[in-house]
Amino acid sequence: MKRRLLVVMVVFLAACGGGDGVADGGDSSGPGDGSADALSPSDVPGGDTPARGDVPGGADVSTGLDAPSGTDAPTGIDVRVSDVPVADVPAARDVPVPPDAPVIVPDGGSPDDPNTRTRTTMCTRWLAERTPRATSTWTMGATACDPGTLNPAAHDDALRILNLYRWLSGIAAVGAAPALAARQQACAIMMHANNMLSHTPPASWMCYSAAGATAAGSSNLALGGGGYPASSVPQYINERGSLLGHRRWCLYPSLGPTWFGATSRASCMQVFQRATGTLPPVPFVAYPNPGLAPIENTTGHWSVQPGMRAVAGGTVTVVDTSTGMPMPTTPFDASNSYGGGVAVAWTPTGWTPLADRTYRVTITYATSPMIQYNVTPTRCP
Repeated sequence: MKRRLLVVMVVFLAACGGGDGVADGGDSSGPGDGSADALSPSDVPGGDTPARGDVPGGADVSTGLDAPSGTDAPTGIDVRVSDVPVADVPAARDVPVPPDAPVIVPDGGSPDDPNTRTRTTMCTRWLAERTPRATSTWTMGATACDPGTLNPAAHDDALRILNLYRWLSGIAAVGAAPALAARQQACAIMMHANNMLSHTPPASWMCYSAAGATAAGSSNLALGGGGYPASSVPQYINERGSLLGHRRWCLYPSLGPTWFGATSRASCMQVFQRATGTLPPVPFVAYPNPGLAPIENTTGHWSVQPGMRAVAGGTVTVVDTSTGMPMPTTPFDASNSYGGGVAVAWTPTGWTPLADRTYRVTITYATSPMIQYNVTPTRCP
């Protein structure tokens, strides 16, 4: 998973394509650092991929110290993502919630076409919503194993930042499922007390509980950072490894209501609930997003994951439209079924995306229609 300077870990799950880490599956948008532990499914439908084990704080490095300047990863912090996969068991993907349990749907939840946004529209929302607003995050309990109390405002921050990234990519916002709060918090205190991440924590762990273990098996996990749970979201999104599972869970079009459990240095984000009802049609999900994209989001791995169509097996070409020159890229492994299916990912090689320059991405297939869209890195004032 991930480790230190100020150790940050990120873990991800891969039934729908989510990440977990310490933080279990994500990047942070606010102050914080962390590592992640990831679970991923095999490519064979119904096939189980064995989990790799527990992630100690300070293990595998993925994002942070090695993150390019301009990303959300805090300077001087080593954010890590593990390659630990979660078995792709269909029955485990749908986390039961009482039928009458309330689901809190955020305002402004409907997506719009990212290709049609103006600089003002994109930058106003990006700058206004990416920064945590809570003045405190978590209050410890009376004992070491007491899950303590997560400030509701801190949870609101995390959900808002998650939905900000989803809005950028043109997918619907997810709501909150308060019925999951107790077990997500039980998950967080286990990761906190043991200073490591695991999707399958043993009963011998300090502060072990069956509820917390259940949550760990279906969550993105993060560990080691400050400002959780809000800071875990950019860690998941902007991860540098783990098949991009954390990102793919966060940007899964069919992701249902979620809940974050968190302490001062651990976060558990539920990713196995599915949305119900009719969702806006999304052919595919790209990150960085089509159209005007915050330049901070363009410096790492680029990816396209399934929406209404499969995207695996394509050949990627990126062209600078101002010069007509092809830009070198290196394929990045985004296999397994995180976030709805196998994704396509690549990394700019030998060049850095420039502000206000438009890059045309084309993904071609032997028998399927190609995918094509433009990305314009944008530096918001």
